[in-house]
Amino acid sequence: MPQSKSTMSTSVARVGSVISTLPSANVRSSPQAAAGQPAARRRAAGRSAAAPPMTSPPATAPPAPSAPGRPTAAQAVSAVPQPLPRGRHAAQPEAGRPEERGDWLRFAPVQPLFRARAAQRLAVLAYHGVTDPRSFGVQLDRLRRLATPVSLAAVQQAVAERRPLPARSVLVTFDDADRSVLTHALPALNDRGIPAAAFVISELIGTERPFWWHEADFLARHGGRARSLECGHPSQLLRRLKAMPDPDRRRSLQELRVSADRRPPRQEQLTPADLIALREGGVAIGNHTQGHPCLGRCDDATVRAEITGAHEALTRWLGEPPIAFAYPDGGHDTRAETVLQELGYRLGFLSDHRLGPRLPDHPLQISRLQVDSTTSSRRFDTILSGLEPAYRRWRGQAVA
Repeated sequence: MPQSKSTMSTSVARVGSVISTLPSANVRSSPQAAAGQPAARRRAAGRSAAAPPMTSPPATAPPAPSAPGRPTAAQAVSAVPQPLPRGRHAAQPEAGRPEERGDWLRFAPVQPLFRARAAQRLAVLAYHGVTDPRSFGVQLDRLRRLATPVSLAAVQQAVAERRPLPARSVLVTFDDADRSVLTHALPALNDRGIPAAAFVISELIGTERPFWWHEADFLARHGGRARSLECGHPSQLLRRLKAMPDPDRRRSLQELRVSADRRPPRQEQLTPADLIALREGGVAIGNHTQGHPCLGRCDDATVRAEITGAHEALTRWLGEPPIAFAYPDGGHDTRAETVLQELGYRLGFLSDHRLGPRLPDHPLQISRLQVDSTTSSRRFDTILSGLEPAYRRWRGQAVA
């Protein structure tokens, strides 16, 4: 039975309270862990426990005890063993490693609650290519066991008939659609009978041009300069380019091209024949604009030209008009939605890192979950359940 909004809010709040109680150091609290420590360390711990506290006690009252025999959420999470370094000089976990990116959430006591709620939601996974085919195959195997993979056509039919999709429905999508979708993703999907959808940048089809964000990074690292990018750290290049009005972004890219010492390496893109091969293999093709600008930084004429130009090209290559669109950079744009409605689009996808209803309330604003082929199995599970996205929103973290 779907959870109410108030119940969900309470659940997210519990995640926050649970997180705040996690131990900051890698110390096991279980008796088994204590037994495995050297005797000197246990004696030192005993002396430390017996010593009087060096600081004043907290002003807040201690939490009320829970019902007998029923541990609190904080106690349940604290009881999960935390990893200890192997040896005295073992390195601590590095920032950015899986355990630092939410793997531990898989053991949070609220994970079953989120998993049960997710069974009544639609999970649309948003990939950007496949860099680890083996890990991607493991993720698809988990989808076959734990979820109900659905096609883009099934989502469209559910919207048209106002009939919810099956429980645990999952749609696999790819943005930008580099060649790895054809070489790595398609064989893995076909082996498991899982449908998908790929949203392509039309002006790159049949070329060897890199994505503009890859090109900008390469040019900046090889002497490229632009007047609007003179200040700031190179790591902020992409963020600053995306924040510019679109004409300024295009002008800055041209300045980088002219001033750089080297040309960026070629990147072979999909061809019109590849798009047909993907479609025949069960991967629907959708519109992702002509050149992948940030629509919110474009004027009205550019928004219309980006969508209609890609629409016409895809219709010409595929012999039929596309019915689905993915907003570049993931954000909704009301002007774009107006154009999509005029062109007869049925579905539009965001990249807001959220689950959505099994019968989408707004077919041109369907939520998606950000995932990568390198995502660990534990984190993959918490993304599918919605726990990891809820935790990140609670923490105010940006979607990666």
